[in-house]
Amino acid sequence: MIQFVSRSMILGVMSFVLLLTAVGCKSGNSLGSRIPADAQEVKLSSVLANASEYNGKTVVIKGIVAGQCPSLCEFFLKEGTESATIFPQGYKLPKLETGKRVTVLAQVTAGSESVVLSALGLQME
Repeated sequence: MIQFVSRSMILGVMSFVLLLTAVGCKSGNSLGSRIPADAQEVKLSSVLANASEYNGKTVVIKGIVAGQCPSLCEFFLKEGTESATIFPQGYKLPKLETGKRVTVLAQVTAGSESVVLSALGLQME
């Protein structure tokens, strides 16, 4: 039995496939919240050296993935000689490629002896 398919049905299916492809490509490079295009980058070294000034603030930090825990619960960001553990906030991390450049939208929490960086958003280059 042969069935005829209308042009509008074909166009609808094609549009849906294109939309899925576009969304899939975008989501493959970023996780969590979108990083604002006009957000000013802060050096990791500055955040670590002046943690109390950044406490409670959201910052954008760029660096290189230096490693990741085996359970994918966190990753290690390196910028120059400084490094920090980054914890995802509200999403799960995929396996990240060591040496890959990333941009992180991070919430800073400064304690008396440590600084916690919670990644609200992550953009992989």
